[in-house]
Amino acid sequence: MVLEIKDLHVSYGSIEALHGISLELDENEVVALVGSNGAGKTTTLKAISGQIKVSSGDICFNGRSIIREKPHKIAAMGIVQVPEGRKIFYKLSVRENLMMGAYSLKDKEEIEKNLNMVLSAFPILKERFNQSGGTLSGGEQQMLAVGRALMASPKVLLLDEPSLGLAPLVVETIAEKITEISNLGIPILLVEQNANLALELSSRAYVIETGNIEISGVSDELLGNEDIQKAYLGIGD
Repeated sequence: MVLEIKDLHVSYGSIEALHGISLELDENEVVALVGSNGAGKTTTLKAISGQIKVSSGDICFNGRSIIREKPHKIAAMGIVQVPEGRKIFYKLSVRENLMMGAYSLKDKEEIEKNLNMVLSAFPILKERFNQSGGTLSGGEQQMLAVGRALMASPKVLLLDEPSLGLAPLVVETIAEKITEISNLGIPILLVEQNANLALELSSRAYVIETGNIEISGVSDELLGNEDIQKAYLGIGD
């Protein structure tokens, strides 16, 4: 198992945000974590990447506990997060944004290889290479955020709401790119409020509600179950 969360509890002060959740991500998988706004999806990702402290439970990466590691150490191990809202550097050029993603790499050939891969995957970034990040459209900024993450040679990719605020046609493009990234053999934990999109892109999914995993299973089966759709996913009448 590449990534394993075991009975994870996280609190903000006296408020418990995660009530002992468990989930797994294996090699070559896209696993979705779906739920409404405030359900605990982003908190889960922040716990994995070391941005918030864990009250109890464990997070293991390739069998090693990482709950006491600093965020930069976790990123250097290969767990790379694309944050909600992109969080690109608006005043830096596309090129500079991408190179920021490679800050932990020392091998110039690896950096060059990653850059060529990113520009091949996102041709629009090649066209905008010397433009500042702030001049890009929302969809282009999302592509830049994903490209920046890929520059770090991720062993696990954490995607937080990649479709948020994007037009339907742009969402389609981002969805295609997520599939392409998965085909490269990079395991992806996909957090999405758009349950339909998440279940279409993933092989397995966990549904989280108010800090609890309410149900999990094969994505196709969850997507095809009307009762689950209505009860947990906000799909249907």
